Amino acid sequence: MLNVYEHEQVVCIEGILEETRSKVFFFLVDGMLIDTGAEKMQDELADVLSKLSFDQVVLTHHHEDHTGNAAWIQQNYQVPFFIHPIGQKITEKDGVYPTYRKLTWGNRDAFRTQTLSDCINSRTFEWQVIYTPGHADDHVALYHSESGRLFTGDLFVSPKTRVVMKNESISHIKTSLRKLLALPFESVFCSHAGYLENGRALLEDKLNYLESLQEKIIQLYKDGLAPNDINRQLFPKTYPIVQFSNGEWDSLHIVTSTIADYEEKKSRHLRPRANTLGILRKGQSVLLEQQFARHSAGKGPFYRPIGGTIELGEPSTKTLIREFKEEIGTDINIVRYVDVIENIYTLKYQVFHEISLVYEVEFEQQALYEQDTFDVFEDGKMTKAKWVLLEELNQSETVLYPNGLLELLKKLPNPVANKL
Repeated sequence: MLNVYEHEQVVCIEGILEETRSKVFFFLVDGMLIDTGAEKMQDELADVLSKLSFDQVVLTHHHEDHTGNAAWIQQNYQVPFFIHPIGQKITEKDGVYPTYRKLTWGNRDAFRTQTLSDCINSRTFEWQVIYTPGHADDHVALYHSESGRLFTGDLFVSPKTRVVMKNESISHIKTSLRKLLALPFESVFCSHAGYLENGRALLEDKLNYLESLQEKIIQLYKDGLAPNDINRQLFPKTYPIVQFSNGEWDSLHIVTSTIADYEEKKSRHLRPRANTLGILRKGQSVLLEQQFARHSAGKGPFYRPIGGTIELGEPSTKTLIREFKEEIGTDINIVRYVDVIENIYTLKYQVFHEISLVYEVEFEQQALYEQDTFDVFEDGKMTKAKWVLLEELNQSETVLYPNGLLELLKKLPNPVANKL
C-alpha cells in the first residue's frame, strides 16, 4: 500500500507492506526523487509515478528497500541516477540477499548510476550531500540550507536503537549524527519514520542515547563481562527480527561494535592519525583553545587551534568546517591551505604519530571578531578559546601545539584589513 501526501513542499510516498507491516518512505522535492522504495511496491508505484514529475533520482544508499525499483524506473524513465561512489560498485550488479530480506522487500536488479559529489542541483535548489556512514558505507544525507530541509535516509529511524545489522558501526553513526546536528535544521525527512517536525530534537535524543549506551557497555566490558552477558543485561527482551533474520539483525551487534571501537581507540597510537587545524586570525592574534592537561612537554596550560580528526570518507576541509560548528558553534570559510605538520611524540609512555593539515580560515559573521572568548564543547567537556597574541606565543613559557605551528604562524602574511 502506498500513501502519498505533502509536507513542506515535499511529496512523501509512504510504502507499507501488508505481510510484514514493514514501512519505507521515499520523497520527491523540486523534481528530484530521493530513493525508489522496495521492489514489492512496484505495481502501485507505477501508478503513483505516472502522476508525478521528476527528472533525476538520488539514492541515500544501496539497500534494497531504497533501490528496489531503480532498475524498473531506469527502464521506463530517461532520468539519471546518482549514488555515493561506494554504492556504484554494488548497484552495478544484481542484489544477492538472504531469504528474509527478499520476503520482506523483494529483490534488486542491477542499474546504472552516476557519481554523487559534494552537492547536487535539483530544478531550482542546490543540495549539500553529506557523507553519513554507519548504517551503510555509502550512506548520505541531503540538506538544503535556505529551507533547512534535511533528508536523513536510514541514519535516524528511531531515537532508541535496539537492534542493528551486523556490519553497522555505532561509532560512525554517532559521528554522522554530529555532522548533521552541526547544521541549522528543525524538521527531518526520514526513510523509515517519515516526516518529523521535531527532527532536530529526535536526532539529539538518539545521539545522547547512543553515547549513554556505549558508556554502559564499555564499563561492563571493563568489569570483565563477555559481550553476550552484556547484551543480556542491557537488552533483556527478545526481538523477533533476531530469529527472523538468522542473527543479521541483533542487539548483540551494538555491543560488539562498541567494544571493537573501544579496542581500536586503545591501539590508535600504533598508527598515524590525520587531523585538520584552522588558523583564524585577528590582527596579530590567533584564536586558540586553552587546555589544562598532561601533554608531551609536561603539565600545565597549552594552546591548540580548533580542529579535529579527519573521519573516513570526509575531506579535510569538511572536517574543519564541521569541527568549528560543533566545538564553538560558528560558521567559517576556508581561506587557503597553509601547510602540513608531522609530529612524532611520546605521552604516557606511548608513541604517537600525528599528521596535521593546516588551513587559514575566517568567520562568516564579521561580528564574531569582536567576541573575546568562545566556549569550546568537545567529548562532554567545556574549555575556552581566546585570541592570543603572536608575541605571547613566542615566549618560552607558552606551549603551543602542534610543534612547528609557531614557525608557520610567523611566516603568514598580514591578515586582511577588516580583521585587524
